[in-house]
Amino acid sequence: MEKHINYLARTFEDYRTELIKFSNKYYPEMADSYSDSSVGSWFIDIMASVSDNLGYHIDRMYQENNINSANLKSTVLNIARLNGLKVPGPKGSTCEVRFSCILGVKSENGGYSPNYDYAPIIKRSTTVSAGNYSFHLTEDVDFAEQFNKDGYSNRTFYPNRDTNGSITSYTVTKTAVVMNGLMRVYKKVLTDSDIKPFMEVVLPDTNVMNVESVICKEAANLSVDPDFQEYYINAEEYRKTEQAAKTYRFFEMDCLADQYLYLPETNFENGVINDYYNSESYVDYEESITDDEVISKRTTRIYKGKWVPITQKFITEYTDNGYMKLIFGSGSEYKSIPDDSTKYYQYRTSKIINNDMLGVLPKEGWTMYVLYNIGGGAETNLAPGAINNISLLSTDFHDTATSPQEKGRVQSSISVINASPSVGGKSAPSTEELKYMIKYNNSAQERCVTVKDYKNRLLTMPPKYGAPFRASVIEENNKIKISTLGLDSSGRLDKSLPETLVNNMIEYMSNYKSINDYIEMRSGKIYNIGFLIDVFVDKSYNTASVMNNIINKVQEYMDVNNHDMGEDIFIGDLEKEIMLIDGVLSLINLSVYNIYNGSYSMDKCPFPELEEGTCSSPSLNVFKTHTGAESYQIDLDAIDRVLYCDYNAMYEVKNINDIQLRVKER
Repeated sequence: MEKHINYLARTFEDYRTELIKFSNKYYPEMADSYSDSSVGSWFIDIMASVSDNLGYHIDRMYQENNINSANLKSTVLNIARLNGLKVPGPKGSTCEVRFSCILGVKSENGGYSPNYDYAPIIKRSTTVSAGNYSFHLTEDVDFAEQFNKDGYSNRTFYPNRDTNGSITSYTVTKTAVVMNGLMRVYKKVLTDSDIKPFMEVVLPDTNVMNVESVICKEAANLSVDPDFQEYYINAEEYRKTEQAAKTYRFFEMDCLADQYLYLPETNFENGVINDYYNSESYVDYEESITDDEVISKRTTRIYKGKWVPITQKFITEYTDNGYMKLIFGSGSEYKSIPDDSTKYYQYRTSKIINNDMLGVLPKEGWTMYVLYNIGGGAETNLAPGAINNISLLSTDFHDTATSPQEKGRVQSSISVINASPSVGGKSAPSTEELKYMIKYNNSAQERCVTVKDYKNRLLTMPPKYGAPFRASVIEENNKIKISTLGLDSSGRLDKSLPETLVNNMIEYMSNYKSINDYIEMRSGKIYNIGFLIDVFVDKSYNTASVMNNIINKVQEYMDVNNHDMGEDIFIGDLEKEIMLIDGVLSLINLSVYNIYNGSYSMDKCPFPELEEGTCSSPSLNVFKTHTGAESYQIDLDAIDRVLYCDYNAMYEVKNINDIQLRVKER
């Protein structure tokens, strides 16, 4: 007969009761009393206590292995790492600030402009603050350059005049992005005991937000730290000058198995960094100067990017107690292979010791510098105007600045203010937040499988390499067809994209597309349309004001920023919006015209033309077009009053004069 106790026993009392029953049933001669003073009771209590303790720990271990019931943060972090989730730390807030300086006047080409010979360069090591909260620049601010490093125009200026109206100086303003956090440098001289596969380096602070860069120098007795600019040179190996020691930069990757990183092209001469870009080679913006103001057209600059193979790389993760850990690769390309060995042995050995697929290790005797940020938290979200102090100013000037007195005057005039609130500050995620992040991460992917993947990946290309304003993707016979549209400097749709941008898109998408997909890129279509609107207006309202409101409403409804490629336009919705305008008694008629040729797009809408003489067609020459343009009235009734759109097209009202009104008062 099998001997067992009730497996449903879970508590100390349950175990004790079941053990007494078991003893009485199977070993009645061993003990005849289980009073508190008996040896049998003592033995039963010990067995019940051990069983209860084991049961508790078994339940706890099972609970910690399940994402929904785990309580320990260390357990949740382990599950996150197993699922490939990069756990974030505290987040520092970010905002846009305006740096201003006062420059002298320079006469050229018969006019006056700021004297950019003395335009300062505010280095990214500069720190601005609001009370106890510090913020650092994300890039250098060069007042001589119209664009930032992402290619966006961010410089304006206005004249300062004396009592006689003469221009005495210019106040030049550059916008820049600052992020909360203090920059620190961790320095470590690498020894032989440090160099091992998947070497780990733990930073000494617990509130590390991110690692900016890791560089290594070919020396161990360095007394001068690198300047900040060296941390951001996009090359694995370089020299700052001909005489300087070699510098090796290690790049942070999502995982050590990643082989490529999309980086801008960097100009080198014999391994020495030359220029980050040559601003004089670009003529892609215009500034018009009047006596009282300067009008800068907001355009963008596109930098050429390419996928670069990376072997010097590292990943970061947080330890269970909140410290940030850097993990390097497993291979080393710096070890030598015996020359007196056979070719076959050299080949086999090189595959082992020079395997750089998971990254290479730094070398013994090098000095490692880790630039990282500390800070963050919701308390760093500040109101506009709070950031108004420069606690650490680091500036430089171009070679054209020769007067020390003028440089000192310009430097003392530099000020800063944040016009927008700083947002995005957040503490490290809680255990519950991590659980949800793990669940959502399981469905993420770094490859393009569906057409939606292609569109999302294309629109997330880093901004400095350019990005189309709108994109449409379809699949046809295993061919991925991508249609794109851009914006010109006036904010209107543009079919022609810069060659650099097109090449960047092709290069960028090549790393994500499926191996059997063929990508075809082409310009989209622009359907320029105009409106002729007949309305009754209440005579108690100002007719001109009502007409202006109607035009604004049509412009707002047709704004290209509110629509996507392939999106249909419902005329009924527009008519409802017009009817809601104060002063409009009735909408008599709304006609839509397709305008093409001349200064407009050459694309014609694929809709039937309304024949003259029908009840809904106006008389000839009522809708006026620009010289050289042609138009025809679209038969809205034939298309159910819906402007159906092709997948690769967008509708646009190009000029305000294309919204024409005929008003009757009543």
